[in-house]
Amino acid sequence: LVSILKKKGLSKSLFFRLHAWTGIIFGPMLYVICLGGSFAVISNEIDWLFNPNIKSQSGDMNWDLVYKKFYESYSDYELTTMKSPRHKGFAVHSYARSKIDKKTYRVFSNPVSGEVQSIESFWNVQRFFRSFHRRFFITFQNSGRPGILFVSLYGIPLLIVIILGVRVQGKKILKLVYNLRGNRNNKKLFSNSHLLLSNWSWVFALIIALTGIWYAIEIFKPPPSIKTKINPTFSYDNHSDYGGINDKINYLTNVSSSLINGFKPDTVRLDKKNDLIQIHGKTDGLGVFLRSRANIIAFDYGTGNLRSIYRTVDTNSHKIISDIADPIHFGVWGGLYTQVIWFTLGLILSFAVMAGLMLAAKRIPVRYHPSKLAFNCSVLLLFLVLFYSLYGGYEEYSRYAETNPKLYIKFVIFTFSAFLVFSLCILIKLFRLALYKNNKRLS
Repeated sequence: LVSILKKKGLSKSLFFRLHAWTGIIFGPMLYVICLGGSFAVISNEIDWLFNPNIKSQSGDMNWDLVYKKFYESYSDYELTTMKSPRHKGFAVHSYARSKIDKKTYRVFSNPVSGEVQSIESFWNVQRFFRSFHRRFFITFQNSGRPGILFVSLYGIPLLIVIILGVRVQGKKILKLVYNLRGNRNNKKLFSNSHLLLSNWSWVFALIIALTGIWYAIEIFKPPPSIKTKINPTFSYDNHSDYGGINDKINYLTNVSSSLINGFKPDTVRLDKKNDLIQIHGKTDGLGVFLRSRANIIAFDYGTGNLRSIYRTVDTNSHKIISDIADPIHFGVWGGLYTQVIWFTLGLILSFAVMAGLMLAAKRIPVRYHPSKLAFNCSVLLLFLVLFYSLYGGYEEYSRYAETNPKLYIKFVIFTFSAFLVFSLCILIKLFRLALYKNNKRLS
């Protein structure tokens, strides 16, 4: 069978050539997407590190105090969402809509005392990296779907590169350690570095590619809308003196924990127009892989009556995959520990792409390179996207911010952008030298 495949041209050298060609054409953009995504994983933690207003004491979450203390100081705002502390030492993260300028603001409160520590612009490090990685700030008619589709489709070449790379390596893919010492030249160093980084990250890259492709599928086939209903298997007897309860939100969150086994509330959404309170949360076991909105319990805030109960696991596979994709893609399913692992693997994947591109420019024979036209078109597309990101990023910033962003936000964005541009310029220079060292057109 192997001899037949080789006769038909499906040899290892062909897979190697396809791997190199695909990597050279799509690698620069994949490098930008992967590097931005790595920092998007820990973007909330970067804000916490630099912004003292996000730090707070640890303790039992008091939803009612957070709610009451907010309205004592900010009556011109409508509190729409409250989220329990992301990690130990984090403040409660809420969203409030201004009745004056209609903009959404972030609110950070003490989870124990409820005191408001800060009300800030929606624009921060988390928003920058999330929008940059997700859609390069690309919008059309106030919709980010075109940008999401553009970025998500790069999951396809990433998947192709992974499959071709695994096919070329064969059993060597199990060799996780390469000798990086004693390399006689830079070519061998780039080769070993690419193999080392790739072999440590290819499974992770496969997860990222598949979830990325799923985001593209959702553009054409969105998940079905949430239809909530009261399941007869859930029983709830409303407190006879509900009207006399002072801490109604705390009471309802405690009740919700008894309606679904292992349910842990982490988000409260308030709909004053319909006098509705929705409680989102995760469950034990495999439930950690689902988003919080995979479990929603709704109450009538005025009467305490149960309105509806929704669980993604009771719906269809499309909705289940939709609620699994984000936690797996960004590594938030296991808390801070998995985020650190995902961030590390994301950097490894990014630098594996970088090392592979340098390897292609330094060591791989020129006959394996794509044509100058194909490479120039890919570089042109990359810089058009990045230049548009400057415009789109400013537009998004203008929608949310009313003052100049905090100094640390400028510092983080500038440092990331400078490193990104610097590394891309090095890569492009290497390839131009490789592609143009002969005057004739390469193919």
